Amino acid sequence: MSLEVIILWSVAGFLSFVFVAVTSMLTLKSAKTKLQLSVGWLITAAVDFLAVFFSYYVNPTVDITTAIAQPLFICLALVYMYADDMENKLFTCLMFTLAASAATFMICGSLDSVLGAQLGLFSEDPAIGPYTVGNILLYIVIKAVTLTLLAVLYVIFLRKRIMKRMTEAKGLLKKNLVAPIVNILCFYVINSITNKNNILPTSPYFFPLYLTICLIFIVEYIQIFLTIRWTAEARRAEEETQRIGAELNVATQIQADMLPRIFPPFPDRKEFDIYATMDPAKEVGGDFYDFFLIDDDHIGLVMADVSGKGVPASLFMVIAKTLIKNRALLGGSPSEVLEYANEQLCEGNEAELFVTVWFAILQISTGKGVVANAGHEHPTICRAGGDYELVVYNHAPAVAVMEGLKFPEHEFILHPGDSLYVYTDGVPEATNEEEELFNTDRMLESLNRNKDKDQKEILEAMKTDMDAFVGKADQFDDITMLGFKYFGPGKE
Repeated sequence: MSLEVIILWSVAGFLSFVFVAVTSMLTLKSAKTKLQLSVGWLITAAVDFLAVFFSYYVNPTVDITTAIAQPLFICLALVYMYADDMENKLFTCLMFTLAASAATFMICGSLDSVLGAQLGLFSEDPAIGPYTVGNILLYIVIKAVTLTLLAVLYVIFLRKRIMKRMTEAKGLLKKNLVAPIVNILCFYVINSITNKNNILPTSPYFFPLYLTICLIFIVEYIQIFLTIRWTAEARRAEEETQRIGAELNVATQIQADMLPRIFPPFPDRKEFDIYATMDPAKEVGGDFYDFFLIDDDHIGLVMADVSGKGVPASLFMVIAKTLIKNRALLGGSPSEVLEYANEQLCEGNEAELFVTVWFAILQISTGKGVVANAGHEHPTICRAGGDYELVVYNHAPAVAVMEGLKFPEHEFILHPGDSLYVYTDGVPEATNEEEELFNTDRMLESLNRNKDKDQKEILEAMKTDMDAFVGKADQFDDITMLGFKYFGPGKE
């Protein structure tokens, strides 16, 4: 093979380097100045051309340098000159090398075979092979045009998407590096075998063989793009899940901070003992409890349960709790407070949520109380020396069911030593793996078994008994409890 032919083949091989270098420059973020980049690419290009030339000079039928040396040179250049992660540099280099190889074999090789035969550019001399200077020049033109078009199409349609996908799939691309390496090597192994067996462009087997091989590898190339897309989407989904989880954790903390959690809440008040807990079924819940001093002689006690679960119920819960407490602090009976909350919550309630509420106002000095029950569970009371019993009476509909509701009131009195226990339906409706309910009977048994303990111990014992009953079954509803024991005035 003449030196002229070797130089032309070297130029043809060098075009792949130019394509991969340019597309890589357009994809990765620079870590050097423009001058440093220019010098670096010029040095790499010179080394690459010399390596390709040497490869063709030693063995013109096996352009193995184009298969191995070019990607290696380009990878080294990318590692030195660009700031992206190592896997991004490797993935970019291999992706574009595979694109150049597929285009070279399928488009350039096939067009060269067809056009070269029609133009009579192949040699019949077996001593020099089928390739002539004219044929190689045609091949160089076809390859230059093809790779330029690919680069332009990449910039217009794919560059921003690929850059975005690689950013989103950061740290997850390593598993996608094997296929491009194997495919690139396979191209040139097949090229070597076909050249040694004289399956050249003049052979009738050349076009169908290379077309089949390249179609297989193009399918693999498409799969690589789909994989990076799916990887990026999976990463986005994971990040979105983490973001939502973080926001839910914040919401959980905010909701917990809205409920009284410091016990005893009124250290200077010895007339009563109070304790309450709320365990949401999800990160945030719709149950809430509250207690607050309306004035020096009156305390408000609230137990409520919003319909539904999760974030919507928790938002509704925040509004309902705020309305009830703020209105109660302005003065008024439990009925007036609930009527006000009902009118406010009914406005714009497109989600059609509602809240059951047990709200009592107790006069601390006398033990006399007034309560309104808006669709809530029946409370329990334990008289001094007696047992806990349900207090059953007709109650009004839940708050926010409809406008204009009235909420009847009931009077009650607590004597020194009496206790109240109020709760949401998550207590009696706790369900085990056999679909059995904890029910109010078991609830009363637990209360009476621990009635001589203080309120915190009673509620903790109740939760322990519930957990033992439920076993491994999932908690499907919020569990909220409040215990109140009245000692009366003069308690020290």
